[in-house]
Amino acid sequence: MKRSWLVGACLLFANTAALAAQKCPSIETTMVNKGFSEVAPWHVLSGGPGECSFMTANTSVSFGFNHMVAASADAATASAVSMREAVAGTSLVEPMLVLGDEGFSYQPKKDTGDVDPKSMFFYGHRGSVNVSAYLNLKDAITPAQRDFAAHLVAATLGVATSPKALAKETNCPYLDAGVVQRLLPSGEVSAIVPNKDSCVVSAGGRVITVAVTANAQSRQMAQAMLETGGCTVDALPKLGKPSGLMHHCREGNPRAEALFVAGGRMFRLVFVSPAEPSDDERAAVVELAAFAARK
Repeated sequence: MKRSWLVGACLLFANTAALAAQKCPSIETTMVNKGFSEVAPWHVLSGGPGECSFMTANTSVSFGFNHMVAASADAATASAVSMREAVAGTSLVEPMLVLGDEGFSYQPKKDTGDVDPKSMFFYGHRGSVNVSAYLNLKDAITPAQRDFAAHLVAATLGVATSPKALAKETNCPYLDAGVVQRLLPSGEVSAIVPNKDSCVVSAGGRVITVAVTANAQSRQMAQAMLETGGCTVDALPKLGKPSGLMHHCREGNPRAEALFVAGGRMFRLVFVSPAEPSDDERAAVVELAAFAARK
């Protein structure tokens, strides 16, 4: 479960944050150009306190990371151990102590048992912060390039020693803490707040994601998603038009998704659960949507 929602979160951020070139607060583009000069120049695709992604003119060449803030240092360490165990059977795993005592890199194996030498993933921890990262190049990744990427990613974990920085990475302005607690009643809560317009909180196999985008086509996009999502859609008249709560979807994980437009921005607020969300859980998602609309 952990791995699947992390992948989903990364895709969410990639789809919602890549609206314009930005600056990565924790990794200078000049450093990426220096370490992977054979495919330079690089540019920032998205950047925030807890997430950055870089790309070149060749869109298959990419590098990036995102943080997950756990409830405690022990929980972050346990998450790294769990992640390594989850990928060990299907990947080539190498320890990366620069990413913490349980840090590692891994390359998923193909059916033949071989790995793609041009692609690599990383996972690490420091204090209460976990980090996941990726590197995709046009040629086989060398040991020097692997180590350089790991050190860049490790440097972002300095946030673990700064209460102010941690607050930025865990405070999602669009989520009401009381309602979140009702939807995530058990398990240790982890949070990802890569930038001011997207966040993820999770616990006990349940995940809440929020993504806010400002686009001239927001209304058309929201309407199209409501009509083609393959879900039952409940109207949300208090949130204006277009808006709706999608649930009992034909494809994807069991979820309740509030979709609406407010102030020219499109809001997607999704609650993913192991089982189809109950009436009470769907009502809580609507409450969160109303709270987010006021921000």
